[in-house]
Amino acid sequence: MHAQSIRFSRVRGIAALTAAMLLGTLAVRAAEPDSSISGWLGKEITIESSSSTDLMPVGGKLTFIFDSEDNTVRVCTRQGTSQRGSWRMDMVPGCNVALALTRGERYCTIEDVKAGNAEVLSACHRLRSHDVALRPSKIKGSLELHDVIVFPIEGSTPGDLSIAILVDSPSRVTDGGIFIGSNNKR
Repeated sequence: MHAQSIRFSRVRGIAALTAAMLLGTLAVRAAEPDSSISGWLGKEITIESSSSTDLMPVGGKLTFIFDSEDNTVRVCTRQGTSQRGSWRMDMVPGCNVALALTRGERYCTIEDVKAGNAEVLSACHRLRSHDVALRPSKIKGSLELHDVIVFPIEGSTPGDLSIAILVDSPSRVTDGGIFIGSNNKR
């Protein structure tokens, strides 16, 4: 009887240890950035074109970093020396905006993003944040919030990375813009 008790205790101990190791492995895996975005992490990107200069400044610099505590990607901005305009509100220099990754089937092209076909865009890797303040509201005392969607774009040569950012305003039917940036030193 005593031998059965010892064997049962060992089996329970091994099972508990296996479960703890499995949970530890899952926790470590959850803290790693997804491979679909890892190439863009830590690379400084310059906003090269903007369809709306009051939302994101041309010449502005941004870097994506992985926040393992929240399992999100943060946008860190800084002023560029040739920047036209300033980062504003939630995009002021710092790492104030957290983006959630939606893994797609492929990377979009800049042409895909400009075309704006929702069916095509839904198949692409993307980062998204809701309720980002980019500019003051036209209504005194209120805040205008936007959805920001970042599409990582693979370049034609290794290390040539770009992004296309869509800004959507749920409060306006026609607001928003497309912003293109890259890490190219042109």
